[in-house]
Amino acid sequence: MRLRYILSLLFLLFCMAFSGTSNAQDAFREYVNQDGWSIGMHVGLADLWGDIGTKSMVTHYTNNKYFDKVAVIGGLFGRYSIHPCLAVRLQASYGTLYATDKWNTSNATSATLVGDDAYQRYIRAQNVKDYIFEGTVLFELNFMRFNPESHNASKKGQPFLALGFTYFHFNPYSTVGNSSAWVPIHDLHLEGQGWGDGYPKQYSLWQPAIPIAFGYKWDLSPHINFGIEYMYRYTFTDYLDGVSGKYVDPSEYQKHMSASDAVIAQQVADKGYYLGLGPKNTAGNMRGNPSTKDAYSTITFTLAYKINTNTRRWW
Repeated sequence: MRLRYILSLLFLLFCMAFSGTSNAQDAFREYVNQDGWSIGMHVGLADLWGDIGTKSMVTHYTNNKYFDKVAVIGGLFGRYSIHPCLAVRLQASYGTLYATDKWNTSNATSATLVGDDAYQRYIRAQNVKDYIFEGTVLFELNFMRFNPESHNASKKGQPFLALGFTYFHFNPYSTVGNSSAWVPIHDLHLEGQGWGDGYPKQYSLWQPAIPIAFGYKWDLSPHINFGIEYMYRYTFTDYLDGVSGKYVDPSEYQKHMSASDAVIAQQVADKGYYLGLGPKNTAGNMRGNPSTKDAYSTITFTLAYKINTNTRRWW
């Protein structure tokens, strides 16, 4: 009788333990990316990588003028999880990009040679501000969740990689001479873009890009997900900052543009001269480096809400 009682008690405890394990497993699976949609938002810093600014990425972030004017980007996204390890993200973003040759001030003052890169950028004195809108399709890989039943898949914190396609619109602005007034520069043809033979082609304000991203996400609850992400966009244009090739003869502006626009173009194209930092540049002198394309990047925080469109986990 006592043995039967003990066996019955052990069986009951076994059933309770099995039930608890099953419930715990179901609770854990709530955090594993289920097939279905998530909607979210992102916001953070944006950086332009072009001819204007610093040559070194380290100097870009550590110069003492970087935080004088911070560029911000933000937007909305929808993410569809095909499998716990793979999702497709559709994202729309709007923000600004900014760069200035003033970021080289500290290094320029300590330069020992006139030909020093930081000094040459400093006396060029160019700056740019872009208003940018982009649409992006990304394929996200959560590589620790290839096997949804594994121990790594159950971790609420997950690294990820992403690759996709971006199509964006940009509109570059720059200041005029020694003033603080910003003007759009696309139609100023600063390097003679679109003037015909001997000059570069006019660039389009709509451009494709290839985004590559990596980051880390945390499941704060079965529905809320928080993350941090770095995304770098390789573009196919060298005019994100309006600087690419050579200076043109100032008289050419008068031939191809209205008198008022020609005056503005001269003061934007050779800003260092009008600021008294260097001599006037002659036609053919290099303004930038046409052999490399521009790029831009973002460091953003993301917040997403998981919609349980499919309650049955097929895996």
